[in-house]
Amino acid sequence: MDIERKYIMKVSVVTVTYNASATLEETMQSVFYQSYPYIEYIIIDGASADGTVNIISKYADKLSYWLSEQDKGIYDAMNKALEVATGDFLIFMGADDLFYTNDVIKNVVSQITDLDAVYYGSVLFKGRGTKHWGQFNKIKWAVTNVSHQAIFYPKVVYTTHSYDIQYRIYADYAYNLNLLAEKVCFIYVDEIITLYDMTGISANAHDEIFQRDFRGLVFSSVGRLAYYIGKCIRNLYFIKESLKSTYNKKRLENKE
Repeated sequence: MDIERKYIMKVSVVTVTYNASATLEETMQSVFYQSYPYIEYIIIDGASADGTVNIISKYADKLSYWLSEQDKGIYDAMNKALEVATGDFLIFMGADDLFYTNDVIKNVVSQITDLDAVYYGSVLFKGRGTKHWGQFNKIKWAVTNVSHQAIFYPKVVYTTHSYDIQYRIYADYAYNLNLLAEKVCFIYVDEIITLYDMTGISANAHDEIFQRDFRGLVFSSVGRLAYYIGKCIRNLYFIKESLKSTYNKKRLENKE
């Protein structure tokens, strides 16, 4: 659906939290400081016990909706947000992540021309200063995922698709691959969206069910050729990291 020139677009920003008192307030501030005025901010908390709820309550008047109750994991909480969001587009912002600048949402919205397309940018890893991937093609999709902190989902997508909570760590990757299989259009915007914290749950965890289903998800979304090329790239990456680890270990031993 094309957008009329004078259309005012609302963006839903969602933060899912659990015991995030150490970082949440800074994340919330990065949302509040956005220069784009038409933002709906939603926080879904998983019954935190560390003061997170006190921080949320402190800013309750600036929130469109918030909830604190037990859930079945991060993707169950994200699904709860999908049920209450009303924005034309929706983005998830981790409780330890930050919008890269105060103008990020304004800059992305200015480039949106299709209310049915998914728009995505890049993230910058905190502490590394490295940019995650940029524009994706089929092979990149077969290697890795776009960080969900860099994706703006249209209402036509997020109101009709939910996260499969059987995937404990990579339900967002499966979500995107399923959208690609349905021929949903993904459009890249050349913007760094988020300062991304690499210590999050998906950075250092393993999802056995997702790994079991990964080949089928990639086959149906970007094809067999992309899968096998991507597999070679992943294997080369693991070999490189293993060699690097071995080299660093021996260098430390020699110093001793």
